[in-house]
Amino acid sequence: MRIRLATIDDVPEIAHVHVESWKSTYKGIISDDYLSKLSIESGIKKWLWVFNRSNPDEVIYVVENDEGTIVGFANGGKCRSEQYDYDAELYSIYLLEEYQGLGFGKALFSAVVDHLRIHHYQTLMVWVLEKNSAINFYYRLGAKAFTKKDIQIGHDTVTELGLGWDDLL
Repeated sequence: MRIRLATIDDVPEIAHVHVESWKSTYKGIISDDYLSKLSIESGIKKWLWVFNRSNPDEVIYVVENDEGTIVGFANGGKCRSEQYDYDAELYSIYLLEEYQGLGFGKALFSAVVDHLRIHHYQTLMVWVLEKNSAINFYYRLGAKAFTKKDIQIGHDTVTELGLGWDDLL
């Protein structure tokens, strides 16, 4: 396993991981119709936009397997909402299904948190779908639920939980 900062050259692999992990993670939570329409091409456009905008507060890490293939990524930075008492946010963390539960996610999470600490962030939050089985990953890392909200994904209304860490130090 190798964790490193992502570059714009990683966008196709990041998009692949993003789409494939959504299809496996959210099966049974989000409609099959919605998931079947996810495409790597639209993912590439989204991630090119992320890399090309100027956001110095955001960091993106990738994790590679022993063959050098990107099998996961995580990104985070300044909290996108002033509504909550958190200064940083984990925007996303995704792994291909076969790499889940092997320590890759924890390593990605730690890389983002270390970056945030170095940049003087003290608290962290993340939004997680309530029915996502990976929610236990965050609880094992010490997160605590502090709010929830309903959101629309396609034709589905799903509940997101706001989870937080009150001290990154």
